[in-house]
Amino acid sequence: MKYILILLASVFYFNCFTQCTTPTGLFTTNITSYNALANWSSVAGADHYKIRYREYNSSSWNNLGNILSNDSTRNIPLLQQNTCYEWEIMSFCDSTNLLGSNWSIKDTFTTTAFIPATFDPSINYDLSDLECNKACELIINTSQLNDEPDIATLKIHSDYGRFEMANLLIGDSVGYSVLNLNTQTINATLRYGGEISVGVYQINAFNSFGLVIGTFNIENKASGVSVLSISPNDGNNYTSGYTSRIHITNLFINPPNAGPLNFYAEINSELNHQTQDSSSVLIWCTTNIKNHNVSIFNPLSYDILGRHNKKTMFYKNSRGGTVKKILVE
Repeated sequence: MKYILILLASVFYFNCFTQCTTPTGLFTTNITSYNALANWSSVAGADHYKIRYREYNSSSWNNLGNILSNDSTRNIPLLQQNTCYEWEIMSFCDSTNLLGSNWSIKDTFTTTAFIPATFDPSINYDLSDLECNKACELIINTSQLNDEPDIATLKIHSDYGRFEMANLLIGDSVGYSVLNLNTQTINATLRYGGEISVGVYQINAFNSFGLVIGTFNIENKASGVSVLSISPNDGNNYTSGYTSRIHITNLFINPPNAGPLNFYAEINSELNHQTQDSSSVLIWCTTNIKNHNVSIFNPLSYDILGRHNKKTMFYKNSRGGTVKKILVE
């Protein structure tokens, strides 16, 4: 009997003093066709929370764990459009997931219909130097709005210029890239990957962990250069919006003559949309100023009194012409 009383006392102590309070105040905001924001009232003394969600009356749950104690919202991702969902939450008073509360009362919400944006990616170019024959940094800027179809292939070509590849070794750094997403910024180092076919060179993008996260090819054409990027399909065919800057450092050589340098882009989406774009920059050359008065001669001349006249001078320019100058004192 004594042992039974001790056991009951232990159970009573555990339930009364160690079980966390069940979260309350559940509601859902920022509902779109593919995600929603879960909200709840914070629980005093909670170490962390756990959410589970599912399609309404489905038999299986999806879990969102490791939600910190100071959080009272969490995004519910990877949802289907026009679908009803339910979710609930529990709190834990220690880091072991042992001292947990009961599951809360469920909250429900319905996702909206997905309306895709028009496939209209933006692309433009910058050169660090616009002087003819100069090696410069070629910067390629691309961006897409939220819910546009993903880009599958991007091909850029110019009508003049070239890439200087002669002295590169595999692994050499040739620039960097910056990709800004809604939730993070990804920086990468661009490294030369070798000549994969005649005149076609591979550029690899490495993240901070040394892993390849993307590749593209550059090529010297009979007139101008080409850049080809093929993006792997991520399975959903639509983007959540981004801006991208690719800096190809000191490989691009400007054309030898002044005038417009044109860039053309052909862009295809994963859903077979096609669009084209063009823009130009103006290349200039240093003016080579020549002194056309390359020789000066002063034939002897005399005034009417027979005195030597030094006021008349003749200049022969580089084109073979003679220019007469009269000096006025």
